Amino acid sequence: MSSFSNTAKTEICGAIRSDADRRAFLAGCLMTARHGTGGAVLHTECTAIAAIMPKLLASVKTPFTVDTEYRTRTNKPAVWEYTLSALPETGFSAEDIPQHPLILSGLFSLCGSVTDPNSGYHLELVLADADFAVRLQKILAEMVPPLAMKTAQRNQYTVLYLKHNEQISDALMLMGAQNSAFSLMNLYAEKNLRSQTNRRMNCDLANIDKTVAAGEQQIRDIALIRETMGLDALPEDLQEIARVRLDAPESTLSELGAMLHPPLSRSGVHHRLARIAKIAQKMRTQP
Repeated sequence: MSSFSNTAKTEICGAIRSDADRRAFLAGCLMTARHGTGGAVLHTECTAIAAIMPKLLASVKTPFTVDTEYRTRTNKPAVWEYTLSALPETGFSAEDIPQHPLILSGLFSLCGSVTDPNSGYHLELVLADADFAVRLQKILAEMVPPLAMKTAQRNQYTVLYLKHNEQISDALMLMGAQNSAFSLMNLYAEKNLRSQTNRRMNCDLANIDKTVAAGEQQIRDIALIRETMGLDALPEDLQEIARVRLDAPESTLSELGAMLHPPLSRSGVHHRLARIAKIAQKMRTQP
């Protein structure tokens, strides 16, 4: 099953249509090149990128060799490694990214990844050249919309990364992975809706628990008064609410108020029950 990151990269490959697109994308790919014994090295685990890379390199007449490692034992994706005797001139640099976002697409496709939004929000570029990483970070921060990428060190590499779902969506949109961006936004909205629903349910359950606990305490207070001095000893308004509460132990304060003659507001019912609670508490503290 393809990862979310590979799906986004495959979609980016589908957005490369013109010769200018191909040159810009290749320029970004070449910016990720690492120096090997035989020359500059590019590598990818994405089948779609591996499929178009020979055509891209052939378009700039660059001699290259390719080596493929199939990791069947570990069940990991195959790795395609392209070795170039020299880096060709493409006519693009990192400063051209605002005008040609497919340069960023090429960078991301060979040295980047994005996590499945079901697991979290993280997009990163892993760069071997620290000075280039600093320059790229500044360029991306000045784009519209800006990509304010943070930095971290991972062994000898500099990592530029985003953690906010909206910025990751913006980055995917810029790179031509619109469907992946929409998928991320939809999943975020669904997770946010589920979270809000759960909070409301928890709040409702907590309120129900409080209502039940308060009703049980009111019943205990009324029972104490009835057994100690009798409900007839209470003022008429308190007698009425006490008997209604005993008859409807699970009703809310608003429902109790509707049962009175004349009906009483929720706050009025609360006030009467508070007076009963005060009388019961006084009885409990008396020797």
